[in-house]
Amino acid sequence: MSEPRRSRKKDGSFSRRLIAISFSITCLLTVFAAAQQQPPTQPTVRLTSAQFVGQDGTPIEQLIALGLSRRADLLAARQKLAIAEGRMKQAGLRLNPTLDAEYGSPRFLGGEPERDFSVGVTQVFELGGKRSRRVAVAELELNQARAEVTALERELAVVIRAAYVGAISSARQLDILERLIAGNEELVRVTEARLNEGDVAPLDLNLVKVENDRLKVQVIQARGELETQLLQIRTLIGTDISEPLRIAPQPDRPPRFDTGLSELTELALRERSDLKAARIGEELGVARVSLARANAVPNVSAGIRYSRTKGIVDLPGPLNGQHFATDLDNELTFGVSIDIPIFNRNQGEIASATGERLQATRQREFLESAIKRDVAVAYRKYRAAAEALVLSTTQIVPRSEENLRTVRAAYTAGDFSIFEVVNEQRRLAESVTTLNQVTRDYYNALTELETAIGRELPPTGFTPSSSILPDERLNLSPEDKARFLKSIRDAGSTSGSAASTLTTEQSLSTKQEKENE
Repeated sequence: MSEPRRSRKKDGSFSRRLIAISFSITCLLTVFAAAQQQPPTQPTVRLTSAQFVGQDGTPIEQLIALGLSRRADLLAARQKLAIAEGRMKQAGLRLNPTLDAEYGSPRFLGGEPERDFSVGVTQVFELGGKRSRRVAVAELELNQARAEVTALERELAVVIRAAYVGAISSARQLDILERLIAGNEELVRVTEARLNEGDVAPLDLNLVKVENDRLKVQVIQARGELETQLLQIRTLIGTDISEPLRIAPQPDRPPRFDTGLSELTELALRERSDLKAARIGEELGVARVSLARANAVPNVSAGIRYSRTKGIVDLPGPLNGQHFATDLDNELTFGVSIDIPIFNRNQGEIASATGERLQATRQREFLESAIKRDVAVAYRKYRAAAEALVLSTTQIVPRSEENLRTVRAAYTAGDFSIFEVVNEQRRLAESVTTLNQVTRDYYNALTELETAIGRELPPTGFTPSSSILPDERLNLSPEDKARFLKSIRDAGSTSGSAASTLTTEQSLSTKQEKENE
């Protein structure tokens, strides 16, 4: 019986290619149906990745939005904005005038029956531009707080995205293993049928059963890893750890290699929110020095005061013994006062502000250097991960698929033993698992690069190219197939495998004819 051929449509799309490879695993790992179908001897492991990942799940953008709105530490950081806004409002207010009043009389101490009353108003006038400089400092502090909150939000989004990529990768690995088990269970049924007919030894059946159990162990491990990743996501977005969570698969972002390092570095120096905060901090240092110097200028106090004194006058003659109150004095005075900066000229505050300005400059310079390094490292990681993804997608997996089809055709013809089939199946499983890991590394590298530049990459900067991602899948020629089978035969002969049955060119030709049918 010949293997059914799959339709190969040319789509030229990297994302559709990845999906096609993922879904083709079932077909590639499903051996040819036996003449006599037997019930499975071991329980089938059901697909479980769909319980956690599906199109109706929560997309990554919504997960990030939930995290930004619920995280308590981020909410606390946003309170800095309210604090800075309050300080800015206070910085623009003028000083209040001072009102004072006095009342006194010698009568309280047994003296003359006189009464003194005065009231005055004093206003301090700030000189040296203190108010405008306070406003400038407060405004810069507000802008810096905004930049810092933006940087924190970006960091949280990066962490959530990394956990999301890990969960998607774990779900893909779980799906791969489940499909491998489905294909291997079909191989168990075929081997059982051939054992009943006396075509294979009991060792063949035991081998495929052991392989099936090994895959089931990996499924258990992959499911545990996926659940751990989802638990981490729940913690990051601020939801209860017992709350069910189903995430949506991420859209594919195929790589392109036409964006240069210099371009990305310039973009990072413009867009990084932490660098913006550092530059604002440098401006803030300059403003604080200016404010400290303005505070060294003495203020002027101007006031006005009204004083009134009343006394008691005794009347002579017939009115002796009687008295009345009379105003003895009324006075209106003006005054101005100013501090003399002899000892305190605000030297300490000026020196402190100058030191903070130099510190802010050094921090900004260090951060710029660190950003350039981070972008360079992330860029090289991204390039390496992208090249590995392209190679794994266009070369390694298709070759492994073709090799497995070739070996199975030979096994169906009776030329190879189950050992070669299992070995090639393992190689394909390793190739697909490697593809999944490479895909995970690619998206992690993409996230790291976008973190380094402070924004998402331009949507037009990374699209698939036909020169890098060919439309047609790689197929082995008949000559390559013959050489491949010969290499397996020779290796099997050295180790005592059953591949020694394929010893003539006639058998090779027969195998190729069956495969091409």
